[in-house]
Amino acid sequence: MDWLKNGPSRGALTGVLALALLVAVGPLAVAAQDSFEDQVANLKSPTAKTRQAAAKALGESRRHEAVAPLSALVRDPEPKVRLEVVLALTNLRDLSGVPALVTSLQDGDPKVREQAISALVEIYSERESTGVTSRFLQMFSDEFKGPVVPPFTTVDPAVFQGLTGTLRDEEKDLRAESAQAIGILGGSIVADHLVAALQDPESGVRGAAVTALSKVGTAEQGKALIPLLADESSQVRNRAIEAVGELQVTEAGPALRELYEQNERRPLGTRALAAMTKTGDPNQADLYRQLLMSTDPERRRLAVEGLARVSDPSVIDGFKKDFQREKNDDVRLAYNFAITLLGDRAFLDSIVLALPDSGERGERARGYLEELGPSLSADLYPYLQDQDPKVRAGLCDVLAEFGDPAAIQWLTPMLGDPDPDVVDRANRAIQVLHRAGSEPTFGQ
Repeated sequence: MDWLKNGPSRGALTGVLALALLVAVGPLAVAAQDSFEDQVANLKSPTAKTRQAAAKALGESRRHEAVAPLSALVRDPEPKVRLEVVLALTNLRDLSGVPALVTSLQDGDPKVREQAISALVEIYSERESTGVTSRFLQMFSDEFKGPVVPPFTTVDPAVFQGLTGTLRDEEKDLRAESAQAIGILGGSIVADHLVAALQDPESGVRGAAVTALSKVGTAEQGKALIPLLADESSQVRNRAIEAVGELQVTEAGPALRELYEQNERRPLGTRALAAMTKTGDPNQADLYRQLLMSTDPERRRLAVEGLARVSDPSVIDGFKKDFQREKNDDVRLAYNFAITLLGDRAFLDSIVLALPDSGERGERARGYLEELGPSLSADLYPYLQDQDPKVRAGLCDVLAEFGDPAAIQWLTPMLGDPDPDVVDRANRAIQVLHRAGSEPTFGQ
């Protein structure tokens, strides 16, 4: 009676409110407490939202055992569930989920297909997406000259076969993303499909196919890029210019020279000249000789590089004289590369010591060493004792790029280097070279 007269006590009121809250949020509270086994069971729920929530929870669990039950749902009738399944498999980052993701490349929903493309790149490249698939793929497609999967990682051939399907997708953005993914993952086995994509009516797709082909194609396949040097899209044209240089398409020399001469005073002309110097076309040697006298140090540098790649050792004496007269440091570095390339390794020193330099100069020095190749290794080993730790660290990267396991014996002592960055770089190089040594050779 007191309760009726005076109202509920504070304790009683608290109990009533708690009971009401439990009734209101009971299902959510129970769901939050579901065990891993409960979530797996929920994947078979007749309710789509329950299946979707379970897929998300299993993806966040990071448990290997979740891959198999999630993979079984890639053909779920509800698109939102299928998308959540692909996102979950992405989060799990387990290669056993790759077959399911390949299946999702054929999904009827473009959002699911797009996420499947991104998922495969994330898993194999070991890099996390920013949340926007197209931006994520674009970043890794353009940032690196070659594939970005860890060294000697084997991508399931079924992945590339699946991507050739989406390379013909009705959605233009998915076609472009498929081309980017093939390049990022190193799909040389389907490079011919990229060649076919060069004819796509959408410039974005053509541009993506060009960049991908520059990563995984051959010089022979690169001949298909020559017509794109006159593409109506400036983006496609610029990518094609860079690609024929990267692939060393000798036959592109005349077209690049025409572009250079038509745009000599524009950035496009310099871009065409830079690509031309990489093609190794001996018919352009006369132009390079003319440009050695240019007042523009960038053109002189490119002329030195181009002439070195098409000349014989008889020009070394002339190069040495020009080197002595040259005042620009970047051009002098190019002469060091040229003379070393043509056989005089006494000029290697300046290239190695330029490795620590910031910006383009340091990157160019590394590029020169990588182009000079593994035959140079014996001359590089002594520099692992250089007093500059940045030189030692840079050489660890170069030797890893060469891929010769014989360098391991020289890199192993670097694990005791006083500089922690050198130790880390040496360790990574050793691991890369160990994997290189364990890879079966062709035909075994």
